[in-house]
Amino acid sequence: MAHASHHHDIEKPGKLELPKSFTTAAIVLTVIGVIAFAIGLLSEELVGRAWRAYVIGLWFTLGIALIGPFFAATQYLSKAGWSVGIRRIPEAFGAFIYPGIILFVVALLFGANTLFGWLDPAVFDPESAQFDRIVAEKEGFLNITSLWLFTLIPLSVAAILYFLMRKNSVDQDEEGGYKPMQKNLWISAFYIISFAVTVSFISWYWLMTYDPHWYSMMWSVHAFAGAFQAGLCLMTLILIYLLRKGLYGDVVGTEQVHRMGQLVFGFTVFYAYIHFSQFLLLWYANIPETAKWYVDRMSEGWGFFLLLIPLLRFIVPFVALLRQSAKKNAKNILVFMCLLLIPMQAYETWLWVMPYWYGEGGLHAPMVPLLEIGVVLGFVGIFMLVVGRALAAQNLVPLKDPLLAEAIPHSHDHLIYPNGKPGESGQDDDK
Repeated sequence: MAHASHHHDIEKPGKLELPKSFTTAAIVLTVIGVIAFAIGLLSEELVGRAWRAYVIGLWFTLGIALIGPFFAATQYLSKAGWSVGIRRIPEAFGAFIYPGIILFVVALLFGANTLFGWLDPAVFDPESAQFDRIVAEKEGFLNITSLWLFTLIPLSVAAILYFLMRKNSVDQDEEGGYKPMQKNLWISAFYIISFAVTVSFISWYWLMTYDPHWYSMMWSVHAFAGAFQAGLCLMTLILIYLLRKGLYGDVVGTEQVHRMGQLVFGFTVFYAYIHFSQFLLLWYANIPETAKWYVDRMSEGWGFFLLLIPLLRFIVPFVALLRQSAKKNAKNILVFMCLLLIPMQAYETWLWVMPYWYGEGGLHAPMVPLLEIGVVLGFVGIFMLVVGRALAAQNLVPLKDPLLAEAIPHSHDHLIYPNGKPGESGQDDDK
């Protein structure tokens, strides 16, 4: 006879309804960002900073948006069951890719000439006093056509693949079975390729070419590592919030928090490895074209801000999350570390793009980043509105995903397979 425990009910996931306070806060942040950006554009002295702040906010939010479907894709390809219950969180991140494309078009139309000194035709004219031989040799890459193409095409491909991935995931809530999952296995493989191309081109053009003399072979990996660390932290915070609200029922629990904590810890180490490897290789080689990036950020008062990166993005979270209990959020340690690491992504992006303007006097000393903070908050507000609505629009848990049984106790299989597991009669094995 089957044991009675095989049939007890469990609490099913609830439906997320965004609090009015959340929507209000998101709108307020958006308005703050618009006002700060407008103030910057209306001031001749601040227009350059305003557009740099725009790039900081856009990469901070879009990087996390791209990370969401990337994380989901890795889980599909590895056929991981533990993460099925929380998959809707990273899926919702991807919804920001659509407005992200529009925001990049705005920057291309109105801000490119301010942002990129190498778009000045005089830089490529041998007869001009502004002629730059090194930049002229890169004209095939550093031109407005390439900037448009290598920004919008990879992003558009990523958006299409995300749309298909999301559609199949939602369709599975209605039809169930393995077919939507099998479709997403293929889409995930293509998305990961698209993701690598997108992050590479975006990071090269929009984060590295402010000093077109400088280059790094590891830059795109560095950009990915920081965005992935921040993306994992945001997923973890949302997961913990939803658990505390009881919206996951008994389907998601401590195991998922622990595994996300492990990932945050692991990719904190990975981020430190990538950043230090880049620094070590560039500094040890001592090639002026490559070492210049670090030399600049150790000059004119920037050194202190650079040293905060290894301290706050690696040393502090590494020590804090060493214990297993911390990875399970004992005493809210995991929450505190995630709350630290997410804004550190925006902080580091600020350190990447703000020290100098090519063709405008070289290196600048640090400035109080009130304008930058205001503009970035605007992007955060838009991100909150888009992702929050995407998360609330669908079931929090894909209950008909065949792999969900791996994330909850086997005695709860009847919730996932009301008609029996595929290939089985639906009767208890020991009946």
